[in-house]
Amino acid sequence: MASKIPAFTSGLKPPSTSTSLSNLAKRRVPEIITSQPTEKRPRTTDDAHTSNTSSSRLVRSKSVSNLATAAPNSKSATLSRAPSSTLRPQASSTVSRPASRLTACANITKKVDSISNAISNKGVKAKPQTLESRMMIIEKRLGELETENAEKKDTITVLDSSKKSLEVHLKDKESAVNILSEEIDNLKKEIRTLEVSNATERSLLENKIRELEFQKSRAERERTNLEGELIASQKEIVGLKCSIAEMSSASAGMRAELEILQRQLNSEKTDNTQLRNNLSAATAEIQELQTRLRQEETLRRQLHNTVQELKGNIRVFCRIRSIIPSDKMASGKIPHLNVLHHRSLEVHKLNPDMTLNESSMNAPASGKGPSKFEFTFDRVFGPNSTQQEIFEELSQLVQSALDGYNVCIFAYGQTGSGKTFTMEGGAAGSESDGMIPRSVRLIFAACESLKSKGWVYKIEASFLEIYNEQIRDLLGSSGGNHEIRVVNNETIVTNLKVEEVTNEKQVHNLLARAQQQRAVASTSCNEHSSRSHSVLRLKLTGVNDDTTETSNGVLYMVDLAGSERLKESGATGDRLIETKHINKSLSNLGNVIMALATKESHIPYRNSKLTLLLQQALGGSAKTLMFVNVSPRENCINETVNSLRFAAKVNSCHIGTAVKNNS
Repeated sequence: MASKIPAFTSGLKPPSTSTSLSNLAKRRVPEIITSQPTEKRPRTTDDAHTSNTSSSRLVRSKSVSNLATAAPNSKSATLSRAPSSTLRPQASSTVSRPASRLTACANITKKVDSISNAISNKGVKAKPQTLESRMMIIEKRLGELETENAEKKDTITVLDSSKKSLEVHLKDKESAVNILSEEIDNLKKEIRTLEVSNATERSLLENKIRELEFQKSRAERERTNLEGELIASQKEIVGLKCSIAEMSSASAGMRAELEILQRQLNSEKTDNTQLRNNLSAATAEIQELQTRLRQEETLRRQLHNTVQELKGNIRVFCRIRSIIPSDKMASGKIPHLNVLHHRSLEVHKLNPDMTLNESSMNAPASGKGPSKFEFTFDRVFGPNSTQQEIFEELSQLVQSALDGYNVCIFAYGQTGSGKTFTMEGGAAGSESDGMIPRSVRLIFAACESLKSKGWVYKIEASFLEIYNEQIRDLLGSSGGNHEIRVVNNETIVTNLKVEEVTNEKQVHNLLARAQQQRAVASTSCNEHSSRSHSVLRLKLTGVNDDTTETSNGVLYMVDLAGSERLKESGATGDRLIETKHINKSLSNLGNVIMALATKESHIPYRNSKLTLLLQQALGGSAKTLMFVNVSPRENCINETVNSLRFAAKVNSCHIGTAVKNNS
């Protein structure tokens, strides 16, 4: 920075004015003070002109007041104005004068004012002067002024030279000030830049300090925790040392025990080897036994079928319905029906005037006259027989269906004789379960048991009724045309809904749905008489992957409509039409069975929808069981004898040997 300042400014002093200070004492220089600039800036031409005008006015005003009444003198006025004009440069140059020079000028001005005031005061207090005296005074004053003017000219000369020197000095100073101002601006910019960078750096340092303080506090906490852990570890080490000492003492005992166990292990390895050999032998034996079991299962099926054939492929069970309150039999006994033993039943004619139809009169009788009739069946169940007792006799036929045979079980009898109760039973899951729920339960239990022998079964169910020789689907939607056809030696019904079932509950739900849609009506024999034949069909398809055997059995569970004669039913209108269709289909059922028994060339299956549907369950390749249900009421004895007579005719038939279905 010093290099940019002119060389002469260092050590430069303003010119000495000690010789002119005495002359300045008599001058009035108030314009020097009043014209002092208030701010540092270069002097212009306008500023000089303004300063000259104001200084001239002040000098003239002061001169007039000093001369009082004296006439204005052009020469003195010129002399008075001369210092003002010569002082103009001085007024502009006072910017750079030191403060001591300004103070000296002010003192001189005060002295001049005091002298002028004294002169004016003397002139006022004196006596009126004459013109001559006044002229003398003026001349004297003029002489003084001329002397003073000469002195002032000398002073002006000195001041002019000082002015020029000061102007040069001022220009040098201004140049130095400009250079210094530029450097100051540059320094300010650098300072601002440094302040910004310092602020950023300070912020980073503060963040770093805070982070370090946080790390310090965390380290102190960790140190505290580690100290605690160290103390705990030291305690644990002491405990472990004690434990090691104890374990060392116990180690000897364990080594001894280990030796004992090692010997035992060697012994057990020997035993294990022997056991593995035994296991291999046992596994081979098990496989052999399983093979024998499968063979015996096949043999069991064959023997079971042989037993059923010996019993007859068409069998008849007779069941007497138990007494109910509506029968109004206070004694609780049935005097006209007598079960002689488990295969024989005797019917007594209690009223000599009772008339029986021709078929009843031709029934085998014991004793004299037609007052007593005896019937023999495969099994007779009295009124006190339970559903379980009856199912035990029936279950063998259900097993035959699982073995791959067609099986048909149907209930025959007049309305109110207990057919529906025998087949379906009472409340689900109770002791009164009928043959259908019990058969379903047996089927699923047997399927589960046969899994261990390699058998896997698929069960499909359908439920329909034959009403007025029309087939109605009890599981599907109402309507639709249903036809009976034989496809691949299997009887099917078109447009019939078939559902696969995997558990007993599903079958119970199907039965509940079917019961809601079955046709019932009130007759003179029963308030809720079934007016149709209901048929539940279960198709049982089994596969044995071990032996590659297959079985395809079909189980028909049929609840026939009431077999009472038209006269006994008292039917009229729609009930009359229903009774005619029922009697016709039951009559055709008897004709088909008789044709099978006599080995006729033509079997009239197509005479009825019922026989056409059951043709594969009634023929020589199937096994059939007929329940003949009789009522305990005495007023139903005629229909009882008719039902027993029909059942006896069926029981006397032999329809051939059943054939297993193979796919």
